[in-house]
Amino acid sequence: MDNPFDLDNHAPYQRWRDTKRASHPGRAEDLIVDVADPRALSQTERDRLLALCATANMAIYRSPVVAQDKAIPRLLAAQMGLHRLDGNWLADEDGISPITVSQALPPTALRTGPPGGELPAWGGPAPVGAGDRTAFIPYTNRAIKWHTDGYYHPESRQIRAMVLHCVRKAQTGGQSAVMDHEMAYIALREANPDWVRALMQPDAMTIPERTG
Repeated sequence: MDNPFDLDNHAPYQRWRDTKRASHPGRAEDLIVDVADPRALSQTERDRLLALCATANMAIYRSPVVAQDKAIPRLLAAQMGLHRLDGNWLADEDGISPITVSQALPPTALRTGPPGGELPAWGGPAPVGAGDRTAFIPYTNRAIKWHTDGYYHPESRQIRAMVLHCVRKAQTGGQSAVMDHEMAYIALREANPDWVRALMQPDAMTIPERTG
């Protein structure tokens, strides 16, 4: 089989790499799709978003609808074929995570966790207090370095897609940098295929289970 990700099969990789590079958008502006209402995409809007995701593994939607309504990203995701949320343990009860600066709360206001006193290692429906979030960089005003969300999940629970919905501009900063993971793969393989081989090991990017 012509698997371009087989490190010992160079010709299929080179063909895939060249096609990927040739079709990849060259500017951030090329990723933008203007949509009238993300809650009810037109066929043209949906097709354009899907086409960008197929070639660049991402798309940026821009809309005049600016309501602070969690239904907007949820309904948009459903139209793109995303129906099952994987809520992390800091998410709200609906599984959606509001990424904003959280303020520490008095100890009496914090969540105590489910029966037994242990916080779940992964997602769960239990509500959280804002104080739980203050220890994690995404919920502060500190800059966060390059990272891959969900890499700590087991193979049976991989994150296939994400929706990031901006409801208001940051007072300062707020810039986000994102990278197509296939372009990252190409860069790694071109630099040193052994790096890719190492990262493909089942235990390459595991972290201890959170217990408190």
